[in-house]
Amino acid sequence: MLLKRLRLRTLLMSLSIGGVVLTSGLLLGALLFFQKANIEDSLLEGNIAYARKLADTTDRYLATAQRELAWSATQIKGLTAPALLRDETDRLRLQSGFFNTVVVVNRDAVITATSPESLSLVGLKLHSDASRQAIATQKPFISSPFTSASGNYVVFLSQPLFAADGSYLGYIGGTIYLKKQSMLSDILSQHFYARGAAVSIVSNDGLIVFSHDASRVGEQMVLSPALLKRLAATDSGRFSTESGGQQLLTGYASLHRTDWNIFITGTSETVRHILLQTVENALWFLLGIITITAAAMALLAGRIASPLERLADMVRNGGSDVEPVPLTSVQAWYYEADRLKEAVQEYRQGVAGRMAALSDEAMTDPLTGLCNRRGFNVLADQINDVQDQCMIAIDIDYFKKINDWYGHDAGDAVLVSLAALLRQACRAGDVVSRFGGEEFILLLPATELNDAARTAERIRETVSTTVFPFVGTMTVSTGVAALRDCEGSRDELLRRADEALYEAKGAGRNVVIIAGPDGFSRYASPELS
Repeated sequence: MLLKRLRLRTLLMSLSIGGVVLTSGLLLGALLFFQKANIEDSLLEGNIAYARKLADTTDRYLATAQRELAWSATQIKGLTAPALLRDETDRLRLQSGFFNTVVVVNRDAVITATSPESLSLVGLKLHSDASRQAIATQKPFISSPFTSASGNYVVFLSQPLFAADGSYLGYIGGTIYLKKQSMLSDILSQHFYARGAAVSIVSNDGLIVFSHDASRVGEQMVLSPALLKRLAATDSGRFSTESGGQQLLTGYASLHRTDWNIFITGTSETVRHILLQTVENALWFLLGIITITAAAMALLAGRIASPLERLADMVRNGGSDVEPVPLTSVQAWYYEADRLKEAVQEYRQGVAGRMAALSDEAMTDPLTGLCNRRGFNVLADQINDVQDQCMIAIDIDYFKKINDWYGHDAGDAVLVSLAALLRQACRAGDVVSRFGGEEFILLLPATELNDAARTAERIRETVSTTVFPFVGTMTVSTGVAALRDCEGSRDELLRRADEALYEAKGAGRNVVIIAGPDGFSRYASPELS
């Protein structure tokens, strides 16, 4: 079974839309290939920018917190007034909100005042490294993360206390919770981050100081020596690591008041999400392009295929017409269709010419140029007058003797000469034909029987007085019949004319016999008209 062939317009649409889809797919693949790196770079640059902003904000927060401690330190000139110390610690904690707890510690590391008092820390001696370092340095100090006396994981800020005479009294300090809610966590949580980004504070040695995931605070990050060196030497930058099968894209910025760094980390899942969103948006755009292309190509394919289809239909349906039909209705607006149109026109003209020649050959007697039996029937059928028709059957007398005595070339010459004579004797609308051999049939439309008999007599007389090549003179016998006497049947008319011709042969030849309604009669008019 043969496969159904595609139509040209279907093929054009398929090729164009397929080309758009293929090109779009390749472009989309190239876009994703290169866009992935661009998205990663953009994500890292965004993370660096946010890290710098948060680092600056955190630096400002710590600087302001230290200034608050410094101002409170100027209000304390001695440690012998518990109520005054309690009021100042409460004011500092509650008014600023920078600290979760505030303590006043003497130079022996004993807490003399605390806020809130509910912690019950007054009189407790501190043994932490932060406390010892604050007393030893007698300078403003920000500690590394540690677990406080109250059991909270904190970072500690302190300011030294001096008496009026300049002697060292101890320090006032505030703690910031790292695993619980604090102003630091509020500050870091109020900023906008990309989808899936995580914020953390990491020291130069990789210790996680703060994280939105409280369970990670205090953990030691596994960082390469080269990265640890970069953290200590640079203010900002970026790096990527692998964790749990995902690529972590981190931008960082260093704080100036501590050895901490703000880390903002995005995962490869974030990049994947952005890529998928890009693909989704691109697909909708491509779908629009394909739809518009399909509509445009449907119109264009129709215009391209239309002249070819019309030319094919004309060749199929009109290729055998005798008269070539002009192809002016076919709009061949492009070069190939115009060339094909010209070729089809030439082909149709050639076919029409050949068909006309074949038609003439099929309906014409090749010797005399008169109609043959087929041509006679075709022309007879075109006569509109059905009743007033007459037929004359003519046969050359003793034609066989002419062929026998003078040869067939002489016989052919006689037939050609007689054919020319019959043409001259008949009207333009009469049908003159050679039915075969030496027999000729004349069909006279719009003619009465008497007029047809006179025409037959004139032909007989003309033939008898004409000198023909090779043979000199000769005679013909004729039979005449009218269609009115044959009930409108042309076959009956032909039969009656032949019978009248045979009667003429039997009557001695060189006579005109009329097949009338009452039988056969010999035409005997004294005059020719």
